[in-house]
Amino acid sequence: MIGSVADDRTAAKDTSAPVIAVDNLSVNFDTDDGVVKALDRINLNLRSGETLGILGESGSGKTTLANAIISMLPENASVSGEVRFMGETVASPDFSGKSSVHLKRKQRKILSEKLSRIRWKGISIVFQGSMNAFNPAYTIRKQISEVFRFHTDLDEDAISQKVLEAVRHAGLNPAVLDSFPHELSGGMKQRAVIAMALALKPRLVIADEPTTGLDVITQARIISELKELRKTEIESMIVISHDIGVIAQLADRIAVMYAGRIMEIGSIEDIYVRSANPYTRALLDSYPSLAKAREPIIGIPGSPPDPIAETKGCKFASRCLYAQQVCREEDPPAVMVSENHYSLCHFASDFVSGKLKASMSSSRLIESFHSFKPTRSYDIIKTENLSKYFDLRGTLFGSVFSRSSEGRLVRAVDHISVEIGRNEIFAIVGESGSGKTTIGKTLLGLLKPTAGKILYYPVNSSSPVEARQESRAIAGASENLPSDLQVNGPLDIGALKESSVSYELFRRQTQMIFQDPYDSLDPKMTIFDIVQEPVLAHKVSRNPNEIVRLVSLALRTVNLTPPENYLERFPHELSGGERQRVAAARALVLRPDMLIADEPISMLDVSLRAGFMNLLLKLRSEFGITIIYITHDIASARYLADRILVMYLGVAVEVGETEEVIRNPLHPYTIALLQAVPIPAPNWNPGNLQIEGEIGSAINVPKGCRFYLRCPYRAEICRDTPPPVQGTGSHWYLCHFDHNQILEMRRNKFND
Repeated sequence: MIGSVADDRTAAKDTSAPVIAVDNLSVNFDTDDGVVKALDRINLNLRSGETLGILGESGSGKTTLANAIISMLPENASVSGEVRFMGETVASPDFSGKSSVHLKRKQRKILSEKLSRIRWKGISIVFQGSMNAFNPAYTIRKQISEVFRFHTDLDEDAISQKVLEAVRHAGLNPAVLDSFPHELSGGMKQRAVIAMALALKPRLVIADEPTTGLDVITQARIISELKELRKTEIESMIVISHDIGVIAQLADRIAVMYAGRIMEIGSIEDIYVRSANPYTRALLDSYPSLAKAREPIIGIPGSPPDPIAETKGCKFASRCLYAQQVCREEDPPAVMVSENHYSLCHFASDFVSGKLKASMSSSRLIESFHSFKPTRSYDIIKTENLSKYFDLRGTLFGSVFSRSSEGRLVRAVDHISVEIGRNEIFAIVGESGSGKTTIGKTLLGLLKPTAGKILYYPVNSSSPVEARQESRAIAGASENLPSDLQVNGPLDIGALKESSVSYELFRRQTQMIFQDPYDSLDPKMTIFDIVQEPVLAHKVSRNPNEIVRLVSLALRTVNLTPPENYLERFPHELSGGERQRVAAARALVLRPDMLIADEPISMLDVSLRAGFMNLLLKLRSEFGITIIYITHDIASARYLADRILVMYLGVAVEVGETEEVIRNPLHPYTIALLQAVPIPAPNWNPGNLQIEGEIGSAINVPKGCRFYLRCPYRAEICRDTPPPVQGTGSHWYLCHFDHNQILEMRRNKFND
């Protein structure tokens, strides 16, 4: 059995019996399509005082393992093996959903009482998605109180006192107790879920994706608070995440899961420094980091195996760089690499020593990294004091705000002026509510500007010939537009009529890749129909053979090859990464000159993100496409972009060359964003995060600096006076203080 590792803190609390012991656990689900093999022979121990991180992509079995531990598997589940909590069985063939249905009434009652005694008091869980964890019809106070009412004999006065203690320990102001879930921010909801999980001081807390869906600064706060709670309130914890950085901050030991199996388990140093499994190494290689020099990241090819299909050998073999024939035919053994460090690999020892050589070239795995230098002599689009407000008057929301017209405007984008060059990748970075998506939709003409201008320079306009040559069409397709779409000069997008030739040209030359590949593709349409739709809508061709050629070219461009394998398939038959590539193919089929990619990797697993980011680099390098990349993830922006614009509450607070912004951030908000990104190393500390609270409302914005309420360096002038532009022309920021003054204030305030 795979054992455990204990540090000084763990040893102080350790007992002879593990808190959790998982012995040869397998879980299957009976479905209409067949038997889904969710977990396959899982073995692990968790001792008192220890935090185990479970790392893996979607579908790896992480949440199924958590549900098995807390005995919350659905009725179609069948279990073999056993899970014990403090020596008491909580999962076995008798406890599976399928078996419990057939238990006699008396046995079911005994089982129910046993589980009721263990849940919340013995094991509690922080469920994934705090947005949906609460009942929207009840206050936070009522919902936390229920934990005490059902599981203790305390009277109402004692329960009220315990609820107050629980929310304080979770870092919440008790004033939130009388709020309904929809009245709280994402971070506050997550803290309330944590308060509920810790209310009865359980022996084990399972945190299932505790930071998913949160902005990076809120995420850093939650990580910091969980670290503190481990010292005082949490005895043992299992943290489940797909995020390498989050796991590194919270775990003593890490189990890496893939396709229902634990591929590797060991200490943080074992996993991050001395990894002994090709899958672990591939995950680490696909993670963009701010801690090291900008360098290529390599995605993992293909997709995980079908959990219904019978597979031989190692489940990672079809995607592994180092796979040999034995890997495809025989189950890999659990090899002990060192004490308490195990790897499920035929060649674990050779992999660690470096003797194992790749069996296929990495060039097959990656659209090569391009150190492409864009020519910014010519702009493709620029904004002049661009603003976009939303009027709440006459709406339900408007009635709760001030009667003044000023108090009923959502100032989503406010006076932004920026120039974006041809062939450039330009990133717009910020938290939710900063205005990123609004500016993207406004640039694309989907929203009309409230004020200011958007000037777009078409490829066939009167701009210099060199600029026109920089924008290249997809290989094999014509570069010439129809004669009826030739226009001269820049287009003022806000002033265009939708029926005009100029608007038709603009819509053809600019396209968008949306955030969610699961929602942006019509599930009833084939891939061919999805990709051909823009061709038909813009009347590019009605020749069936020509349309097939254009669709096939677009699919080849995004590496969905051979195209004929995809044309008649439906979105549900593709992986998340393949769906997002289909979305990109749909955008590329019209040979656009500018793409707006709105959070295109946020819904993808880590290994798939790397491949999609490399695809964007390829599109710019080979086809000269300008890309506006919208994201909350400043690490991915650093990997992709030539320049970064940092937005906060509708305004651009800093703009500069990417490496300048990363290495020499000037605005306090940019500094905080960079500090908040979890780094996959155990020594990262978010505890000294130099920012307060959460992003405010875009309705009643501060009169002066938008960042005033959260800034650690705020002064009286910041409250009422808008900040001036500081810095140089290529790297500027909005602040009342110059860089030297900010550095001095940082030293004085944080001993930084």
